[in-house]
Amino acid sequence: MKKYFSLLLLLTFTQILFSQDSEQVDDELDDIIEYLMDLDEDDLVNAISDLNKYHFIMISTEFNNKTYFLGRDLGINQYNINTQLMYENHIGIFLGVSGTYYSKFDPAWDITIVTGGYGLDFGKADNFRAEIGYSHYFFSDPNSNDFENSIDLGLDFSTKNNTFGSTINSSYLFGKKTGYQASLSLYSNLNLFYINQEKGSKINFEPNISFVFGSENIDTSRIDNLGIDLPFINNIVDSFQTFSLRNVQLRLPITLELNQLNVEAGLNINFPKAFDFENDIGTTTFFNLGLIYIFDVN
Repeated sequence: MKKYFSLLLLLTFTQILFSQDSEQVDDELDDIIEYLMDLDEDDLVNAISDLNKYHFIMISTEFNNKTYFLGRDLGINQYNINTQLMYENHIGIFLGVSGTYYSKFDPAWDITIVTGGYGLDFGKADNFRAEIGYSHYFFSDPNSNDFENSIDLGLDFSTKNNTFGSTINSSYLFGKKTGYQASLSLYSNLNLFYINQEKGSKINFEPNISFVFGSENIDTSRIDNLGIDLPFINNIVDSFQTFSLRNVQLRLPITLELNQLNVEAGLNINFPKAFDFENDIGTTTFFNLGLIYIFDVN
């Protein structure tokens, strides 16, 4: 058993040792082996456990050149910006804050969401992940506060090489009113080519198709404030109280990975499901540009 743990720990040093000359490598290997032989089994287990511990902070922002509500064009020509700050550690605890800015709303900063929860990786290759979380919503407009809280559940599966996967998310919304939202996503992560293979810099194509379901009361106060005459809004509100498919969204992003920085640009297509009173609802498209940076705080 002791030799088994010694081998595992030695493997973690190989990336550093390969960058040095052979004589120096031999000397350091001798020192490491001598050190390992002096450790008991519990110390080795603790050392390996420490290597698997992580803490990171992720900062992301995404610009969308057009805004659609569940894929529908409601006649509001505006862009939006989504931002997020997220912390996660090896235990599975995550905490985050996010918000959305709409160019034509007043106030433009529409909502701030504070989220906390727990995630667990499982399966033989840790290719399954389950998450449970709680979110609280802070609306800039005091009239837009029907849903102030949500309980969020998520389940993700990916192949061992992360080439293909699927995600199921669901949220129970509650406050002055209640609602339920769910989505099923199928995604792929395809490496197109490496820019610098030694540093891991590469270009990926990451298509994703999502099926969005829901049943909720729609808050139309922000739309009403814009003075837009939408005669079918009341019918939409009534129809949305029945749980059904709302929208299908196809995302076609190209991602540039540069160590801890990811840059994404993509085309997005909505296929909203028409209600009985809607005719020729049509598809909608928009472009997005996103940045993600991950800080390792170990």
